[in-house]
Amino acid sequence: MTKPTRGFPACHYCGNCGAGCDTASFFCSADHLLPFALETGKLTIRSNAVVARILTGENGLANGVQYFDRRTGAEQQARAKVVVVGASCVDSTRILLNSTSSRHPNGLGNGSDVIGRYLCEQIRLNVAGYFPSLVGTPTRNDRGIGGEHIYAPRFNHRPGHGRDYLRGFGIQFWNTGASVYGAHPGSKQIPGFGAALKKEIKQRHPAWFEIHPFGEVLPYAHNRITVDPARVDRYGVPLPSIDYRIGENERKMTEHMADTVEEIVKAAGGVLVDYRRGQLDAMGSAVHEHGTCRMGTDPKRSALNWFNQMHEVRNVFVVDGSAFPNASEKNPTLTILALAWRATDHLAEEIKRGAL
Repeated sequence: MTKPTRGFPACHYCGNCGAGCDTASFFCSADHLLPFALETGKLTIRSNAVVARILTGENGLANGVQYFDRRTGAEQQARAKVVVVGASCVDSTRILLNSTSSRHPNGLGNGSDVIGRYLCEQIRLNVAGYFPSLVGTPTRNDRGIGGEHIYAPRFNHRPGHGRDYLRGFGIQFWNTGASVYGAHPGSKQIPGFGAALKKEIKQRHPAWFEIHPFGEVLPYAHNRITVDPARVDRYGVPLPSIDYRIGENERKMTEHMADTVEEIVKAAGGVLVDYRRGQLDAMGSAVHEHGTCRMGTDPKRSALNWFNQMHEVRNVFVVDGSAFPNASEKNPTLTILALAWRATDHLAEEIKRGAL
């Protein structure tokens, strides 16, 4: 935060944001949402509760949740007039698909068969190198969110940038500069032994950079999450199975991502280390899953309306990344938060007027 907010001080740029913030100057729900909700006296948090299914009544509406105590394995139930699902894309999908009944044989609210489909996870390159001009310079305070973190927004939609594929990519630069975690992983590529090697590692320490383009993957119906009755967890609940593959559109985008990285490094006078052109990180590395319970206006092609409310089960809301119709190339957290906030404002209004 750039200024004091709700009694929390502004950021004083002390260091490693990714490890947590002692002054709560970096937003997280544990500091800025849950304590205020607890103060109302209307929130009960049940820790170590592993949700298995959403329960429904004869009318097909949700009336509670089945969960298991992580420590004892005991089955429990929580009854509810409204159920809000926010377990992240993969696990929310697992819960919904496992919530079968005579009214919902294909999973809760899944008469359209879209729940689990259209999984979108970004593709990503991981490129490292160093700037000879910074070798041997003094170590600096480059602490932050994953080091000296820089973001280059998507640009290929602007005039003068032709492309032979749909959508685009943004670029994140992390593990850049003098790492606080010790020697940069690229140091393993430096030849030598003993004191001379240590000296070279120290000299190169402030000079490292990493470039990570994140590309949007189109929503394909064949990219999906299912549950497998033959594979269950220790509570006997079917586990998720993920089938995911990219297409020609993403392969063309990957080539442009590689071209862009090489252009940036050349212009900046950098040297690439252990560079493998176009070699994507393993699918799922971006950890930005979306799309498996997507919102839309047509109940035949979507599971939720524009308030994250299920078309088929009006007292169930899904408020995580699974609600996105597509992935985009950006980090989704703040958009998830904004959509969840809008959804729960709508939910409160619906309860007040007696619709739920």
